[in-house]
Amino acid sequence: MLKYIVVAGLLIAQVGCQNDNSNSEGSTPEQMQGEMQDQMSNQMSQNQDINTDVSDEELDEFVGAMNQAQGVQAEAQQEMLAVVEKEEIDVDTYNQIAQSVQMGQSKEDLDIEEEDMQKFEKASAEIDEIEKDMDGKMTLAIESEGMSMDRFQEINLAIQQDPDLQQRIQQKIQPQMEQPQQGN
Repeated sequence: MLKYIVVAGLLIAQVGCQNDNSNSEGSTPEQMQGEMQDQMSNQMSQNQDINTDVSDEELDEFVGAMNQAQGVQAEAQQEMLAVVEKEEIDVDTYNQIAQSVQMGQSKEDLDIEEEDMQKFEKASAEIDEIEKDMDGKMTLAIESEGMSMDRFQEINLAIQQDPDLQQRIQQKIQPQMEQPQQGN
C-alpha cells in the first residue's frame, strides 16, 4: 500500500503534539496523515477490543517506545524525501498522486504528466522498501523499551479514545516537551 511521504505507519505522538490550527484550503500532508490515522484507528477498533487499563509503569514504557519510534520515523521520512528529490518529483505532486491512487482513481484518470507518473512509480518502489525497513526498525525500537508492538498499538488506540488516558499521557509527555534540548 502506498503511503504519503509524511506518513510512517504508526499513530505515535498524536496526543502530545496536537495543535488546534487548521487549514481549510485543500488537504495538507498533515491533514492527509490525520485522515489515514482515522482510517487505521477505525480498522483497529473493529478488529479488537481495547484495553484502556494502563498502569503508570506501562505508560512510561509507552512514552519511551513512542520517543524511540519517532526517531526511526524521522530518519525514514528524511530517506523518503531524499528519494523524491533524487527522482526530481515535487513532494506535493508525489502526495497528490499517492492520495489519488489510494482513493482508487486509475492512473489514466489523473491529470498528471506521464513523466511525473514514471517518477512517482520509481520513487514509490524505493519508498516501499524504506517503509518495510522502517517497520522492522520501529518494532525493534518499541520492543527495546520493553513493550510489544501489539500492546503499543493497543495503548495508542486507547489514548485516542479515552479522555482520562489522554490526560495521563499528556502529563507524561509535557515535561519532556518543556525541557530545553541538552547539548553534548
